[in-house]
Amino acid sequence: MSGHVWLSDEDAERLAAEMALQGCGGLAERILSVEDEATIEPQGVTEALESISPDPIGPADSALWEDWVRFLEGAEAKGGLLVKR
Repeated sequence: MSGHVWLSDEDAERLAAEMALQGCGGLAERILSVEDEATIEPQGVTEALESISPDPIGPADSALWEDWVRFLEGAEAKGGLLVKR
């Protein structure tokens, strides 16, 4: 999966909580703290992907989490993330 993703504040919070549980809370904090726009380099995405499982262990529903993991895999392969608020 690649391209764009638009998340509600609620979904972003659920994903951030799941990321924290799975050991990549640093990436979640970076994404949530963006006030306007920020770039997250592929290495930051790679580090996050190394610690996560494709199955959620917390508050994210499984379809949302699985889509998010695939999106991150695409971002890693295509040059990172551009986060806009």
